[in-house]
Amino acid sequence: MAMKPSARPVPPRRPARPATAVPPVPTRSACLRDPWFWAALATVLLVLVRAWGAPFGEPVADDFDHLRHTLLERGGSWFDGGGSASFWRPLAYQGYYGALHEIIVTHPAWITVLHLLALALATALLFDLVRDHASGPVAFTVATFPLLLEATRALILVPVHIVDLGLYVASVLAWWCAARGLLLPGLVALLAALLCKETAVATAVMLPWLARPRPVASRTPWVVGSALLTLAWAITYVSVRHRLAMALPHGLEAKLAPALLFEPARYVWSVLGSLRAVMSLPIKPEPREGWVLVATLLVMGLVVIRFVTDPDARARMRAARGVMISGGAWFVLATGTLLTVYPVWSPERVVYASLGLGAALGLALAAAHPALPFALLAIRLVTFALAPGAPARVTRTAPERGAFVDFERLTRLQRLMVEARTTLRREFPALPRGASVAMLHPPFMADYASGDRALQVWYRDSTLHWVRWDQMEKTGARGLAGAMEFQEEATPPFRRIEPEALRLLFVAGALDRSEHWQSALDTLERADALQPDREAHHFIGRVLGLRAWCLGATGHLPEAERLARQSLAISTENADGHLTLAAIHNGRNEWNQSLAQLDTLLAWYPGYQAGVMMRQGVIERMREQGATPRAGLPGAPVRP
Repeated sequence: MAMKPSARPVPPRRPARPATAVPPVPTRSACLRDPWFWAALATVLLVLVRAWGAPFGEPVADDFDHLRHTLLERGGSWFDGGGSASFWRPLAYQGYYGALHEIIVTHPAWITVLHLLALALATALLFDLVRDHASGPVAFTVATFPLLLEATRALILVPVHIVDLGLYVASVLAWWCAARGLLLPGLVALLAALLCKETAVATAVMLPWLARPRPVASRTPWVVGSALLTLAWAITYVSVRHRLAMALPHGLEAKLAPALLFEPARYVWSVLGSLRAVMSLPIKPEPREGWVLVATLLVMGLVVIRFVTDPDARARMRAARGVMISGGAWFVLATGTLLTVYPVWSPERVVYASLGLGAALGLALAAAHPALPFALLAIRLVTFALAPGAPARVTRTAPERGAFVDFERLTRLQRLMVEARTTLRREFPALPRGASVAMLHPPFMADYASGDRALQVWYRDSTLHWVRWDQMEKTGARGLAGAMEFQEEATPPFRRIEPEALRLLFVAGALDRSEHWQSALDTLERADALQPDREAHHFIGRVLGLRAWCLGATGHLPEAERLARQSLAISTENADGHLTLAAIHNGRNEWNQSLAQLDTLLAWYPGYQAGVMMRQGVIERMREQGATPRAGLPGAPVRP
């Protein structure tokens, strides 16, 4: 007997996936065969090209804290500051410097190679993530978004930026593991990010929502794991900081209070600063930003028009909304962490936040039209190319673009370290324990770049110290074993000063103050004879200026005037040359010329007591003679 067909109705077939839907997830081998994948990796080299000319890997500033801790204090535990008095970041400080300190000191360029490889790894993982949701071109634009920041160049320059680079790479790895459903590796990557920088709390908050799409209940292990891991890290972090009495730099600790959440200036500063950094613009306004704003608004306007008028564009946006929302939330959270460091701007902090913004923007633009991501990419390529390159030499003053440290300033400080170290090790191969070294006429931020720690790391001796002019005045430059001066226009920019010649200059200064002018002149003559490098203009100018003053005090006015003018021709900043000419002009009743010398002197050294007192004396004489004191010179130079 033939079987009857089933009476149960056959369910209708699901309609075919529309062309606007998310593309199928490619295999790893498919990514490797994708030319856009290799184009993204090649973009990493563009960061290197735009940083070319910088002293790659040369340590500066905080690097020396951690190097000194490792080399001279023989390290410590994982639960100390690793050389930092502000932060507990053991993976970045104890781990990184403990493993690589010799390479940092002897072959610093390899640090840049290592950091480039880390950037390449993050770029590859990010491309692979986005390729799950979009085409190769879109994945390329998202993966390269953090690379095309002016600030990203700084991440490959100095060892200490492993803090931000480690945060970035570990966060991308955690995101990649979450998207693959790899709970344990994802939590390990999150821990690595937290141990590099506390900003990774934003990664911890977002990680459960970046896990492989499943029912909400399946996110529970991610929520619980991320929460417990972050809580354990936070307890340890607060405990270590409290035990070591750590405090944020620049006095920021005292400014932190719940009230900061209600300060609009902090929000404007962090959001606008981050958006400007994303477009490789400095936080300080500059002329080119007008056309950047117009071009960017034009692209965003086209996005809005497409979403309003094109149903397919809206469908593509709905398909990618999960990643777009997650990326936007990532950017908001990461940018919010900048509120605590207001108003100290450093654009390299934005690289981490740009990770989320790039994903949100890239998918939104692609959903509107496949060409729009490349329109934004073109704008950012231009601004990236127009960002300042590495300065060719050390300048006395630092570039001023609104940041405490940016690529240009960082490169300048690196070059300063190379020149100072090279000169010192060539001129003073060995220094006795406990010795002092002087740097005359130092460029701006020299103390921040080096300090005692740099000298101690270079010579592997924790007893060495830099000394400033005011410190040498108090001690008479005793214990001075090395000295050099900085000259912006010279090549090389540092010149050797004979320590004994510098000591005699201070001896002569003491003799002058006690009015033993002939003894001071004899001492200055000996100091001048001990200085063989006649290109040390600032030192020689000081010697000639003090000689001029002493000659004037003994009544040799023509010779005093000649030497004073000679001293100022050699070194315009030497105070004694200006004082000598001011006194001579005052004695001739040439009060305007006298005040001109004093105004210039006080512009270089505001509040300089001898200059202030002499100026008051000149004005009193003018009033006695019925003359009208004139105002200060409008064109007087300003001391850097």
